[in-house]
Amino acid sequence: MNQTNKNNFLETAWDIGCHLMKNSIWHNKSCTWQGYSFEPLDGSYQPVIKTFGPDVYSGTSGIALFLTALYTERKDSVLLKTIEGSIEQIKSTMYNATNHGFYAGKPGIAVTLIKVGTEINREDWVKDGIDLLDSIPSGSLQSYEIDIISGAAGTIPVLLDSYATFRQQAFLDKAIALGHLLCNMAEKNNNVWSWATVPSKKNLTGFSHGSSGIALALLQLYRVTGNPAFLEGAEGGFNYERQSFDVSQQNWPDFRDDVASISTGNICSVAWCHGAPGITISRLKANELHPNTVFTNELKTALTTTSKSIYQNLIENLANTNYSICHGIAGNADIILDCGGTEYQQLAEAVGNAGISKYKDNNIQWSTGLSTGHYTPGLMMGLAGTGYFYLRLFDKNKHKSLLLPQLGLS
Repeated sequence: MNQTNKNNFLETAWDIGCHLMKNSIWHNKSCTWQGYSFEPLDGSYQPVIKTFGPDVYSGTSGIALFLTALYTERKDSVLLKTIEGSIEQIKSTMYNATNHGFYAGKPGIAVTLIKVGTEINREDWVKDGIDLLDSIPSGSLQSYEIDIISGAAGTIPVLLDSYATFRQQAFLDKAIALGHLLCNMAEKNNNVWSWATVPSKKNLTGFSHGSSGIALALLQLYRVTGNPAFLEGAEGGFNYERQSFDVSQQNWPDFRDDVASISTGNICSVAWCHGAPGITISRLKANELHPNTVFTNELKTALTTTSKSIYQNLIENLANTNYSICHGIAGNADIILDCGGTEYQQLAEAVGNAGISKYKDNNIQWSTGLSTGHYTPGLMMGLAGTGYFYLRLFDKNKHKSLLLPQLGLS
């Protein structure tokens, strides 16, 4: 990558950061943001405008993670003040968050406090994050407390990373307890395991709500503990995806009820949340933890399908393609950045350059992950995630992907 491209990527991230700073909403020393979200209203999900809570997915924590990464590149006093205001909002509301899940719950908020506190030399924020992790229970789970987004599978990696960093035995003990709960809640058919995470006729494949994310969390537990029960659970979850694989589409079906009802055949999404891109992440990490030719082959398949989708959207469908990191082209490009090979780096950069040409150069609003196209500022569906993608293009080794639950301290 030439220096001009690198500078363009950083300037794009800075423009997005400036927009977020200008649109922050303040009360005393605390700030948050406002935007659209799909919420249940009159019997259906409809876009409503709202201020957001402290979570990583759409709330203040996700925005704070982006702004802090941006601050490491440009030490701006207004940016620092905005980060400080966002942390005040997080601290005032964090104990009201759901207990589990990296993106929806306390684990992701704790990671935000620890990462931001470490970067800005605020030991009190780091302690707040550790205290929040301490408050997370490891007792019985509800069905919606299983997956990466809002469940134990998104809590376990954070606890393991925090145990490795801070050497607090309680974090490891909680992770182990949650791992056993995940194993006990699995629907087992010999060596094929799956989990009922959302209402659907068949349990989901994929990373955000499906077996990939849960199996990976169990594999991470096995790597630390050596307990064969966790390896059995991980292998069972990966086996469920192997038996579900659609050879004709070289992808994994999206079994959500609202998706499956569209067609009598399999519909396969191509996003971090559902389909090949998220499975690329899971197999890449799984192969690092427990090298195996099956993981390698599945990674190649998922990566090929992801890359083809990115290329097709760039060439044929950019007008209808959003730049969110949850289920947009920026998220898919973010994923391939970590897969090695100059072709993947160049394809991700092409996504970045196309976004600059379409949105930044024309001074128009970036497209978000909301199907209506409404503005939202958050990390996974909105503007903060797009900004973080451009920081990843600028320096992917410094700015680690936020599409994998982890503490991720440099």
